[in-house]
Amino acid sequence: MLPLKALLRLYRAHPWLLLMSLTGLMLGVSLVVAIELLNQSAKTNFVAARSQLAGEANYRLAPGGGLDEQLYVKLVRNERALAALPQVHAWLKDPQGRSFQLLGIDLSNPGPLSPLLGSDKQGGDKNQSFTLARADGVWLATPEAERLGWAVGETRYFLQGERSLQLTLAGTFEPGAVPMERLLLTDLGIAQPLLGKSGRLDRILFKLSEAEATALQAKLPKPLWLEPISPALDASLLGDALGLNLSALSLLAMAVGLFLVFNAQRFVQSVRRPQLAQLIILGMSPRRVLGWLGLELGLLASLGTLLGLVLGVLLAKALMGQLTQALADLYGPNPIDLLRLAPISLVKATALGLLGTLAANLPGWWALLRQSPLQLREGQVRVSAHPWRRRLLALAILLLCAICLALPQTGLIGALLIAGGWLLAMALWLPDALRWVLGLLRRRRGGLTLRLAVAETQYHLDRTAIAVMALQLAIAAAIGIGVMVSSFRTSVEIWLGQRLAADLYVSAPRGAAGSRGTLDKPTLDAIFANPDVGAASRRSVQPARWQGQPIEWAQMDAIPELKAAYPLLSGRWPTGPGEVLASEPLTVRLGVKVGQTLVITSESGPRSVQVTGVYQDYGSDKGQVLHSFETGPVQSLALFSPQPERLADGLRARFGEKVNLLPAPAIHAAALKVFDQTFVVTELLKLLILGIAFVGIGSAFMVLGLARKAELQTLQSLGLSPHRCRQLLVWQGAGLGLLTALLALPVGYGLAWVLIEVVNPRAFGWRLAFEAAPAHAITALLLAPVCGALASWFAARRVV
Repeated sequence: MLPLKALLRLYRAHPWLLLMSLTGLMLGVSLVVAIELLNQSAKTNFVAARSQLAGEANYRLAPGGGLDEQLYVKLVRNERALAALPQVHAWLKDPQGRSFQLLGIDLSNPGPLSPLLGSDKQGGDKNQSFTLARADGVWLATPEAERLGWAVGETRYFLQGERSLQLTLAGTFEPGAVPMERLLLTDLGIAQPLLGKSGRLDRILFKLSEAEATALQAKLPKPLWLEPISPALDASLLGDALGLNLSALSLLAMAVGLFLVFNAQRFVQSVRRPQLAQLIILGMSPRRVLGWLGLELGLLASLGTLLGLVLGVLLAKALMGQLTQALADLYGPNPIDLLRLAPISLVKATALGLLGTLAANLPGWWALLRQSPLQLREGQVRVSAHPWRRRLLALAILLLCAICLALPQTGLIGALLIAGGWLLAMALWLPDALRWVLGLLRRRRGGLTLRLAVAETQYHLDRTAIAVMALQLAIAAAIGIGVMVSSFRTSVEIWLGQRLAADLYVSAPRGAAGSRGTLDKPTLDAIFANPDVGAASRRSVQPARWQGQPIEWAQMDAIPELKAAYPLLSGRWPTGPGEVLASEPLTVRLGVKVGQTLVITSESGPRSVQVTGVYQDYGSDKGQVLHSFETGPVQSLALFSPQPERLADGLRARFGEKVNLLPAPAIHAAALKVFDQTFVVTELLKLLILGIAFVGIGSAFMVLGLARKAELQTLQSLGLSPHRCRQLLVWQGAGLGLLTALLALPVGYGLAWVLIEVVNPRAFGWRLAFEAAPAHAITALLLAPVCGALASWFAARRVV
């Protein structure tokens, strides 16, 4: 262990080397852990919430307007062995603002939900006691009741929209396969009058084989549709855009962190050369020295990774609320917002930290140890990576990017390779670009301090190259992602301005499990009869499938006033009942073309339609077909009126909370608020990555200043005052930060082009209008030199 102690003694003399190594790795691992835990927790919570409602059911009957309970009675009378479960459902909020699900089922025969209630546990209670003595009684899982501190017999108040509900805990039950979190369970006969749904059901769940489902579908009255369900399938569509952004940011953070660790070890190599030469002269073979160095790296990587895991969990806990709110805005409320400490996420981050550190640094140490002891002692550096190799690697990466760009069939993986390859190739070329720019600056006349700063910066570029490459990566990524988000927001804003052409929009409150509600016939008739309504368009959106892919079937009255809100990208408007429009994501992602005939399965069964045109749409990345309204439930109305305010006041006075009334400006503002909320987490993590890079450049200048202490003393002996020496270091830091930011601008805008023109169309099917968003570039140009100057000033105070 003596060699290890001798190696570790270096960090006692130079603590900044240890801090730099640990900081980069710790921050990189922490972001990977945080984002992995956030993504995993969001999907797990989503599946758990859906599983609470569905259990082992694999089909459901859930039309938009609900069902008459007599249909369920008829089905079970005709088929006694039918595994069916009727449900009513509502979202509630407690006084603390937490979301809960209220689920009414047949407690005496829970059917597909039996495993979730613990009634299928081996040796467990086959008939858990659900007494129906109270008209407001609900049941909670025992662990959840203990967590909430809700005692049996205690009454609490909840809100269903604006309506207050009084609920009493009638008892608890032992949960089964799925944690029953934030789920209030009650009997169907209690829930129906409690929620104002007497005689009605929200849905019926079934556990059926494929043959049984086909037979049952044939017996159902038209247009009822037996829909296959799967919580895992629902989760696969959860937050794709957000999850992709977060995952890309986590990998970028890890790359920046490893750059900084590698940079720190480069400085360690320069300081440790005499010590390594002494170990080899004393008889230790280079392989044994490499083994001890690997052990030292392993210890540092383990410590940095462990700190990163702890910091990542704390960061994920802090951001979980923001992510839950963003997903709730996109997909409806989710009662479960718990952070899940998934072992696989922690193992993945640990492996990235340990293996990444060893892979990035051991080859450099081995190349150093292949030198003779004399070369090591005299500091004759053998170039570990020849410039031509680095340039050839950058060219090879760009060639791979060009191939992926030319072949759309490489899909999303190819698009991500283009984005990552572009950043890496430009980082590899950065030292050459900096040398060229610094060479031009050296030829210009200027003060002694300025000329000396430029010369010193160019001379020590090999030592600072890795740090400035990490800084360029972070700045370019921040600019690219910022420009993409700004372009996305501008495109959505223009689209909303076109789409929201009506004066007033009317919709029903949300239905079961956050689904769209429907307007009943008396309400529709009363609205159409209002003299202030000049024109109206009905609309509904239902789930459908084409070639096994989930899409949306939309119906709308294509009145002349609304046609301008749907500018066509190609083709024409439908003129017959068998013609439809297709949204842009449907054409880009699934290859639908104008003139193509599609067989689409929706609630009304399979139907053959022909695509006559394509329209722009950011409302659904799954894709949507738009058909003229024929029949079925109406989910919303677009109303045109010469007196929209009077119309809104009249409808509000007549219907109250039975309908939602929203003018176009309110919808516009709410939609942009949801958009901004969705990318809050992205913006926070982007700032953290910039912070990692600035910490890295600061640490690099600190260590560089310590390594140059002898040089600075020589300059002082030649007559340069301490003040001028500190000024020299500050000029170097500011200049290098500014040059790096300037060179990062074209890289960042190139990344933005890739994200807008390649990644978004391949991932989500929509195209965005490019917006320069100069605020991101100006911020980088201001922050980089200021941070570089501050880091150099702090280092100068320590060494001069």
